[in-house]
Amino acid sequence: MAKSETIKIQDGNTVIELTGADKDAFIADRETTAEASALLEAEYKAKQEARENAIKKLAEVAGLTKEELASIL
Repeated sequence: MAKSETIKIQDGNTVIELTGADKDAFIADRETTAEASALLEAEYKAKQEARENAIKKLAEVAGLTKEELASIL
């Protein structure tokens, strides 16, 4: 993020503009949160893909139809 970005926060009726170390800490926290969110999303997608692959393998090995798989799961 650009250092010239204006960041304002509100507490009740009071609005203040973050500057200096407070602004830097806010930006760092926002970036860390975004990175953590992206990591969680990637992990979720990988787990979903692994689950789908496992279901496909089960269907192939056991010779099950989609309806039979759905009733088991």
